[in-house]
Amino acid sequence: MTFAPSSVRQRFVILCIEDEAQLRRDIRDELVEAGYAVIEAGNGRDALDVLAQVTPDLVLCDISMPDLNGYGVLESLQERGPDYAEIPFVFLSALADPRHIVDGKRLGADDYLVKPIDYDLLLVTIEARLRQIDRIRSARTMEPTASDFSTLTLSYGFTPAELRIVQALTQGAKMTQIAADLGISRSTVAFHMRNIFQKTDTGRQAELVALLLKR
Repeated sequence: MTFAPSSVRQRFVILCIEDEAQLRRDIRDELVEAGYAVIEAGNGRDALDVLAQVTPDLVLCDISMPDLNGYGVLESLQERGPDYAEIPFVFLSALADPRHIVDGKRLGADDYLVKPIDYDLLLVTIEARLRQIDRIRSARTMEPTASDFSTLTLSYGFTPAELRIVQALTQGAKMTQIAADLGISRSTVAFHMRNIFQKTDTGRQAELVALLLKR
């Protein structure tokens, strides 16, 4: 694990998890040149050690790694509570099969980049995700009230179950946490999420939360 400091944009820290050492160094060099601070991890287990000490602003993670793959890292991150659950998570993989993309999205990944890495696309993706999370954090300074949620119900026609999930999402909860708190299964939460996405004309959780917190 190596920490590469940046003198330009210190507040944005990116955790890069990649078991191919040369590729990991290339990604690190691109990110540092772009002004980010980078923490490297060569496998999923090392990444969990890092996450026990640091809360990065964004995670880049390979999917196919020995022992603990990228899906396992993402699930572990989501179980660490709201401070970690809202961190943008971008998968890196040589697997171009759409099923792998779907699997990652279902777990809560924000983006999916296919190797060989297009570094221009990588940087644009990171910038977009960091801007989005900044907007969410800024909006969260104004905590929604009960009347705000009543307005949401009228605006979008949320059912009581959907409203409870919406309230949890605006507080930073992820699917696993919501399921546990409400005493329902992850698949039931996913079912309600699909309905919420349709009613709000959104397609991603971060986009949904940003919309809800603006109202």
